Amino acid sequence: MMPAISLSGVDVSFATPAGPFRALDKVALEVPDGRFCVLIGPSGCGKSTLLRVMADLQQPSNGSVSVFGRDPAAARRERRISFVFQDATLLPWRSVLDNVRLPLQVGGWSKLGRAHRDPAEMIALVGLAGRESALPHQLSGGQRQRVAIARALVTRPDILLMDEPFGALDEITRERLNEELLRIWQETRTTVVFVTHSLSEAAFLGQTIVVMGARPGRLTKVVSLDKDTSTHDIDRSSAEFFEITSALRTHLEEAERAAA
Repeated sequence: MMPAISLSGVDVSFATPAGPFRALDKVALEVPDGRFCVLIGPSGCGKSTLLRVMADLQQPSNGSVSVFGRDPAAARRERRISFVFQDATLLPWRSVLDNVRLPLQVGGWSKLGRAHRDPAEMIALVGLAGRESALPHQLSGGQRQRVAIARALVTRPDILLMDEPFGALDEITRERLNEELLRIWQETRTTVVFVTHSLSEAAFLGQTIVVMGARPGRLTKVVSLDKDTSTHDIDRSSAEFFEITSALRTHLEEAERAAA
């Protein structure tokens, strides 16, 4: 089966006053269609840059990137990729419903000839039925992130890229949204690439967990977890969960020592 995302030998360098800075070094990765892939690594290792390369928001200096076997620019133009950031970035003067509708109202969506999801159904999917008329300032941080997820899903994307979307939330809200995100993924089977600094979040969400090292950013380990794809659920209090998080911590420490 063709992978949803394929990267081969991807380098990204930036010009700085001190000279070229290499953000990514020879990254090679395949993300299967429908897979939940999590990226972890120390700050500054290029996780967000890698997401931007996948989304065609950052061009690689070298190497190749494909989305379903095509140039990622084509996937971006066809709205096959959606992005959720750490900040919900809602328009404060628009209601929940109007924020979710926004991608369908801008960028020439009507000319694409692609099906989309019903905004009200997406609001219900993220657990906000009844709050369609609320403005962003009337919502909690977790609720605003739910709106951002609904907005990302309304275009029926094939790939959902998420850059630490729950990083600013308290632990209880974060765990609750992890569970909601898994439920949504089980219903939509959208390919997800999710960035986090939390090892427990990575262990709970990921089918594939990619460990990155810094200076320059590179892949140091790819961990595939044998989870039941029908439930994709793991008990946070289980010995299995503890073993996964401990192994991820070891991989991350090894990556940080190698970069020192």
